[in-house]
Amino acid sequence: MQARRSALRYDVFVTPEKLFTGLPHAVGDPPALDPTTATLIYGERDAVLVEALCTVREATALADWVALHDRRLTTIYITHGHGDHWLGLSVLQARFPQARAVASAGTVRQMHTYVNAEAQISRWRALFPGQIADTIALADPLDTDHFALEGLPLQVIETGHTDTVDTTALFAPDLGLICSGDGVYNHCHMFVGETTAAMRAEWIAAIDHLAALHPAAVVTGHKDPTCGNPPAVLAESRGYLEYYGQLREAALPDQELFAAMVSRYPDWVSRQQWLLFGFPS
Repeated sequence: MQARRSALRYDVFVTPEKLFTGLPHAVGDPPALDPTTATLIYGERDAVLVEALCTVREATALADWVALHDRRLTTIYITHGHGDHWLGLSVLQARFPQARAVASAGTVRQMHTYVNAEAQISRWRALFPGQIADTIALADPLDTDHFALEGLPLQVIETGHTDTVDTTALFAPDLGLICSGDGVYNHCHMFVGETTAAMRAEWIAAIDHLAALHPAAVVTGHKDPTCGNPPAVLAESRGYLEYYGQLREAALPDQELFAAMVSRYPDWVSRQQWLLFGFPS
């Protein structure tokens, strides 16, 4: 029997790495933000955008790209509270004023934490001088775990603590598509430096939960721009977390741990010290 053709489609926008200003490092690539994605899920008339990116320039480029699809943007969904996924929101809202920005209640709490703790926004402005929008927009909290695109469901999946707290993924059952946010990475070194063993165990459980959905495609929050969106990234990210945990348990010095991770994953992009050891205080 021939498989039913999906009424929805998706397309992925990927930014290049963006160099940080003033972040010290001893090993690895020059300090930069790893390649970041935004995903457009669309039907015949309407579209939903997942993530709003970070700088004015990339959010403007994203808005131009969305417009090329010639669909009415109804919703902008933010997967989690890290600023690189939503500080560009005001730029998109100015371009698409009819689109409602939404996120889980937990993600919205984290966004408010950014705004209320001036140090958070100040750090982003210091890392990318003159590149962060003057106006910082916030999403509205969803009061349900799903919403619709042209009558077809988009399911919010709570993933808990992955590379930060209160993270989510968005699942489009009609496509078999998961937009994982930072719960999964795609051939890009992962932000594990601020995790504990307990956090990594929760993160692995979240990946297993997503794998149980048997997706046909997984768009990760950060990825090698040359890669596709295969579901194999779920198992690969799980293995990365397990191997990093083994090295941490062995109490390797930082530079040896870094070398071991790069040796194990030589083709993965964004070999960043801050991803493996956390931001300097």
